[in-house]
Amino acid sequence: MIKKLNFKKWEWALLLSLLLTFTLGAFWPGEQESIESKVTRLHVLANSDSEEDQALKLLVRDGVLEEAKKWEGKPMDAAFLGAIQKAAQKVVEQEGYHYPVQVEKRDTYFDTREYDTFSLPAGVYDALRVTIGEGAGHNWWCVLLPPLCAPACEEEFLDTAQENFSPGEIRYMTGDGLQYKVRFKVAELLAQLCHALG
Repeated sequence: MIKKLNFKKWEWALLLSLLLTFTLGAFWPGEQESIESKVTRLHVLANSDSEEDQALKLLVRDGVLEEAKKWEGKPMDAAFLGAIQKAAQKVVEQEGYHYPVQVEKRDTYFDTREYDTFSLPAGVYDALRVTIGEGAGHNWWCVLLPPLCAPACEEEFLDTAQENFSPGEIRYMTGDGLQYKVRFKVAELLAQLCHALG
């Protein structure tokens, strides 16, 4: 005799959502993982949330992006990190502050992020992290490599993206239909689960 399962409604909902997540995830090729492997994100943390520190954060961002252009196509090695740190520190001091600046490259988990012309799925990305002073203020981030921080319009984004991503990856990042919203949500749930278990 088979015993009847007595799940509560929320347990059924949780079980079904997990099954749906894994089933849908299995049907979609690894665009998410492929995108993660090709992208380095820039993450700038302000000293605090004061108006002055937030304005300084944006100036440091501009200095870092300008310096990073000189290193395009080169490895993100110790020399690169040193040059970025020096450029960021120079901006801080030119603005009359004495905050130290720390620069490091690290794997960082990011939630799904929507920009003006594209979106990036949740996942663990290489990140160039620039911390100003205490790093206790609101942060700012974008895609450092390939250089997608600057392209403001869709045409500029597509020009840069076509040099670095496959057509499937570009559709994955720019798709705005329901199928892509569902795909991103599933990808985000999977990434959160893997991040929590990892």
